[in-house]
Amino acid sequence: MPDVLGRRTKWANGGNKLFTYQLGAAPILDYVAVAQDGDSKSQVGSQESRFDLRSGRFSVRGKLNFKQPWQYLLSLEYKGLDRGEDDPAFGITDLKFVVPAGDRGQIVFGKIKETFIYEMVGDAANLPHQERLLNPFFNSRNIGIVYRRFLWQDRATLSAGWFNNWFTDNQKFNASANTYTARITALPKYELGGKRFIHLGVGVRYVEAENGVIRLKGKNELNIGSNYVDTKEMPASHQWNLGVEQLWSLENFSVLMEYVHNWTATTTGVEQFNGYYITTSYILSGEARPYDKKAAYARRVLPDGKGGAWELVARAGRVDLDGRKVLGGINNKYSFGLNWWATQFWKFGAIYGISNLHSNGITGISNSLQLRLQWIY
Repeated sequence: MPDVLGRRTKWANGGNKLFTYQLGAAPILDYVAVAQDGDSKSQVGSQESRFDLRSGRFSVRGKLNFKQPWQYLLSLEYKGLDRGEDDPAFGITDLKFVVPAGDRGQIVFGKIKETFIYEMVGDAANLPHQERLLNPFFNSRNIGIVYRRFLWQDRATLSAGWFNNWFTDNQKFNASANTYTARITALPKYELGGKRFIHLGVGVRYVEAENGVIRLKGKNELNIGSNYVDTKEMPASHQWNLGVEQLWSLENFSVLMEYVHNWTATTTGVEQFNGYYITTSYILSGEARPYDKKAAYARRVLPDGKGGAWELVARAGRVDLDGRKVLGGINNKYSFGLNWWATQFWKFGAIYGISNLHSNGITGISNSLQLRLQWIY
């Protein structure tokens, strides 16, 4: 697989006394084939098999050379075939500044990710599975500020943040909901330079209702298509979310597990929902997924040989949005597939999935095959 290395990329990095910069790109192209039974079509409608420009992101990152340098990130994204008719084609995905706060701390502000849920705090392109499942319980990006603290020789992190998305939603500040999140992680085991480790984490998230309603919804682990689980708008005052996460890595074999429980305070009482998944990964060529202590997250596979790294992936997950009086559906999803990390930038993946959706008194079955080509620079 040809790559972009050496002198051909010198123009993408540079700087002066005031700042440094590094250009980046993340084009991701998918093809998704979907087959459904009659019950599934009656629940969510006919799902189209199609190509999808999953990501068309361009970024610049670097440092502002103050006495204590700031880090910055700006990413712009072409929103592909999955965008709505009225959505703009281009938008700002990230606008982040990282300011040192003492020897072991940072303050992060801008349009940033919330400090909640493992599969969201990092980049989707690094995950063994291709799409996130726990979408009902997080917001992808939000305007906010986060404090991070690194402890125990960077083997533990503490982060907490406040978010309010009034600016990007074109709202008055006092009309937009506040969100508060916190996440604590630890590495009780870290050996062989990070090839063997145990990552543990716990997070909490509190979200105010906006206009007196809260809605939880999620797709079938695919970027395109309809929502498979959906509570619709619930008259409510707020919601609490509690998440626990664990990643166990034994060199080229790893197990990632995550569970989230939600309490939504509706006008008729507290409704409870939850979701979880277990993902296993086995890299046939022997590489280990590198762990980033600052992000408390495992990065993408970097192949050692010219033939790339081959990764077998299996996953089982469930999102349950059926409460006492709110019936948003229960979706069980099972998938397995193969990733070829051809170089440090190129990846090709093929994931087959089957879901059993319990909704409207019936169980609908959907089958999907997702093919992905990505180049992350």
